[in-house]
Amino acid sequence: MKEQVNGHKICDALSDPTRTKILRYLLQAYPEAKTINEIEKILPKPVSATTISFHLKKLREAGLIVTNGHKRGFRAAYKALRIGFNNNGFQVEGK
Repeated sequence: MKEQVNGHKICDALSDPTRTKILRYLLQAYPEAKTINEIEKILPKPVSATTISFHLKKLREAGLIVTNGHKRGFRAAYKALRIGFNNNGFQVEGK
């Protein structure tokens, strides 16, 4: 699946080391969803649920993760991602 995405949102989402760690964790767990409590356990230092929610929102707005209908779990939008540049901007190829 290839789709055009907002490059600014992708860059913003991937610019923070905490978000990249969360995304990596969710990609490894794909297709299983993870809760905020499970995500908190993989972070190197204590992070509040509010802060984790902020990071998840950035990843979700960039189209990198999805939530179930009840917001009890989060999962990667794809099993694997390839992000590249083309003449029209960013391209995300997800498997």
